[in-house]
Amino acid sequence: MAIKKGWDGAVLIGANEIAHMNSWTMAFAGDALEKTAYGDKDRDYDQGLRTVTVDFAGYYESTNTAQLALTNNFRSSVANTAVTVVCQTNRTTGAKQGFTGTGPVTALSIGGAVDGLVPLSGSVQISGGMSTYSTA
Repeated sequence: MAIKKGWDGAVLIGANEIAHMNSWTMAFAGDALEKTAYGDKDRDYDQGLRTVTVDFAGYYESTNTAQLALTNNFRSSVANTAVTVVCQTNRTTGAKQGFTGTGPVTALSIGGAVDGLVPLSGSVQISGGMSTYSTA
């Protein structure tokens, strides 16, 4: 199995790749439900609900379709956003593999400094879990 390299990744909103991204993270977490009873010598747990959050960061481009969709979605709060995280792109065939899901944009930050590029970062809280994604 080949090790994945960061430069082969991407974050898509709908079918459009977010331009100028330089980092992304998918955080998978789950609740631990305690079911310890009287007489037990150790705590006992069952798996509870799971959650996935997609965080991304890069540089703002006001004409990028995916970045416009992100800002419009966050401002309108009308519908969930479709997010795809590409973990690997085959440079020969162009086939992509990763994860996809939908959820609300929960954070969006656009900033700037006089001597640098305008940074963009955001988060999407996935609703209902992530599915595997492949164009192969």
